[in-house]
Amino acid sequence: MKFIISSFSWEMFDQANITVDRYKLSEEEFQMAIIDAVSHVGHEDIAKLINVTYNKDPVHARIGDVLLYANKYRGVLKFYLLIPRENEIPLYREEELYAEEML
Repeated sequence: MKFIISSFSWEMFDQANITVDRYKLSEEEFQMAIIDAVSHVGHEDIAKLINVTYNKDPVHARIGDVLLYANKYRGVLKFYLLIPRENEIPLYREEELYAEEML
């Protein structure tokens, strides 16, 4: 499935051995990619800016899903394509904090 998200957490995944490949998108690329995606944008302001439904329901993603991530950083809207894939080494809670900073 394709999900539109405005926040990221490793808790979105049921399994621990996940890593995420991240690709920066232009706004135009992002708008094309979200056409058939399900919105889980939990920030009302971002939902309005990208013209999608506001939805605070949690995402339950798995390998094979596509996450289209939009968020504001220092007042600038940024867009990313996140692709979860299997990792040989499970990530643990303290690594989540570092990974979040990388987005």
